[in-house]
Amino acid sequence: MRPIRVCFIISGLGLGGAEHVLLRLLRALDRTSIEPLLVVLGADDALADEFARAGVVPHMVGLTRRRLQLMDMFRLMSLIRGLSPDLLQGWMYHGNFAASFFGARLGVPVCWSIHDTPDAAHGLSTTTRWIVKLSRWYVGRVATIFNVSARSAAYCCATMGWPADRTEVLPNGLDVSKFRPGAARRAAWRLALGVNDSIPLIGMVARWSPVKNHRLFLEAAATLVKSGNPGRFVMVGKGLDSDNSVLSGWIDELDLGARVVLLGPRHDLEEIYPAFDLVALTSKSEGFPLALTEAMACGVPVVSTDVGDASEIIGEAGRVVPASAEAFAAAFAELLGAPKLAELGVAARARIVDRYAIEGIAARLAARYVALAAGRT
Repeated sequence: MRPIRVCFIISGLGLGGAEHVLLRLLRALDRTSIEPLLVVLGADDALADEFARAGVVPHMVGLTRRRLQLMDMFRLMSLIRGLSPDLLQGWMYHGNFAASFFGARLGVPVCWSIHDTPDAAHGLSTTTRWIVKLSRWYVGRVATIFNVSARSAAYCCATMGWPADRTEVLPNGLDVSKFRPGAARRAAWRLALGVNDSIPLIGMVARWSPVKNHRLFLEAAATLVKSGNPGRFVMVGKGLDSDNSVLSGWIDELDLGARVVLLGPRHDLEEIYPAFDLVALTSKSEGFPLALTEAMACGVPVVSTDVGDASEIIGEAGRVVPASAEAFAAAFAELLGAPKLAELGVAARARIVDRYAIEGIAARLAARYVALAAGRT
């Protein structure tokens, strides 16, 4: 019996969290039961080579907002039909809508994936909000909606009217053999950052976006420094570099100066996390915050706002606090002063390995695809 051909449809292959999740998932899927295919609607190909090395060569369509013509739709329809998929899997809102549109015309079952909580705090773009509204035309024929968090799933069902009986929570999986503690990596990065092991180092990994609330992280850093703590702070992610005048202005305003390092986007996060003593997530809204699982898998305790499934992810291996500088600074001080901070890091990693290892998540998804394909037959 041949593997089930699952065609994943995504808008682009940028450096975002959902794109990396898909890459990890495709690497881990059992190819004896699932044959993954990948259609990329846009032109962003930053991770295209990584997907190709994982054995899934992306079909780049190259659509743009400025040029979307009827012939493009025929071309895309022909491409997907030629791949002969047994099932279409949308990835994020644009991919979900495209999968439903073409699935309805090809008579192929469709699954969606939701990677955030689409509430007002998340601040979806106008285009994305329209895509979400248009997707309601197809929600009645979606086979399964995979949602990365229980909180997001509950919101989508209660507020947006999506079917609860066809919604499943499938958390983001992590390659725990890649994200792991490492004394050598810790030493190397602390040397590169000019921070000796006696100085607390607190990291934030989040692209530049209002929903990530970078201002709160800096205010918490300033509050901690004013209390006499010698901490240093590292911000990692797209848009977090010296070209960001707003961010630089905040750093100057809060008198943080050389205490903050802006690393910008990085491909080697697994190398950087072990250098941190703590990692903070100050977001206003999330689905399943990857930064928490990545940090914890590297043995680093975390402090987070109560967003998405943060509480479920963290458990007792960190702190969930209100969205205030004082609350974050107090949690930083408490954990950094804890005599058993290293033991907390060990517990953090054990929790991620037990609950979110990519192999288990991929096996669950593959089993669901097999069941859906059998139901169709």
